[in-house]
Amino acid sequence: MLSHVSPPLQQPTVGFSNTVPIHSVRNTIHRLLARCNAQYKVVPFDNAFYQQCFDIAVQRGYPVSSEPFSVPNYLRVGVVFGATACAHGTTYGDTTRLVATGAHDARHALRTWIALYTAYATFTDDIPKRFPQEMPSLRAFNDRFVRGEKQGNAMLDALADLLREAPKVFGGPVPANLVTTSILDFITATMIEVDTQDMQISATAKQYPSYQRVMSGSGEAYAVMAFPADIPFEEYIQAMPDIALFICTVNDVLSFYKEELAGESTNHVATIAARKGISRVEAFEELVDTSVELYERIVSTLQGSPRSAREAFEQFVVGYVGFHTSLTRYRLTEVGL
Repeated sequence: MLSHVSPPLQQPTVGFSNTVPIHSVRNTIHRLLARCNAQYKVVPFDNAFYQQCFDIAVQRGYPVSSEPFSVPNYLRVGVVFGATACAHGTTYGDTTRLVATGAHDARHALRTWIALYTAYATFTDDIPKRFPQEMPSLRAFNDRFVRGEKQGNAMLDALADLLREAPKVFGGPVPANLVTTSILDFITATMIEVDTQDMQISATAKQYPSYQRVMSGSGEAYAVMAFPADIPFEEYIQAMPDIALFICTVNDVLSFYKEELAGESTNHVATIAARKGISRVEAFEELVDTSVELYERIVSTLQGSPRSAREAFEQFVVGYVGFHTSLTRYRLTEVGL
């Protein structure tokens, strides 16, 4: 998933850490934003959208209470993502044409689905560290999903129900299938992270960090979600591998500060550092370079498609950065952006 919902961290020391000066993190993130045509912006929380998502969850019988899994906190994450990265013309830009063509309702339904999915998937991502007692249910998820069985956990039941709805909201079998397989891979990747946490990363396993990260970050699913369902998949499919990885690397860059404070040692930055025998800050800076290269290649690839696909991606990037800068859990205000 995008990143974990973490409990409040202790305030950082003035220098951030002995090995990573805070000004270095700030300058590196500034470089990413500038090269990807995005700005630091805090988007006000959309209380009306939250209430809509909450009401729909209640209607569907999804868990929404604070106990035992703090569902409102997860739902807030999903709502911010749906209202920023996946606004799809609903929050940003002119919606007159969308309303006139009927696309507005479809786009709103899609971003509502995305908000709910992100909420329950973020819980799923937290299972190994925060709710290890739910690991048996997580390990059985894919098998139970294929068999149409109950998941043994109400949060996972909600996730499975949303997954079954994908064909209705993604504008055709191909994007729906890409989303479905990516989410099932995300479940598998969560197990892989647990089962390989003590595994030595081989220096020759060049593609492994990216392979594992795209799986664990639902990269392909979120790449599809970057585009409104009324944009044919043919307009962006050639850029899909780069978009999937870009989504994950940008999240890693914007999560680096808080994860360093939390002492994370199994994230993408740490995996790259271990494979290459370099420091985490060097891996962090390398990820920024990778993200910029991916962004430029994606835009170039989408130039060959109708303008709508390129504009949708560029809007997604602005909103995706806004997702991170609008959530206090990323602690980016402390970086001084």
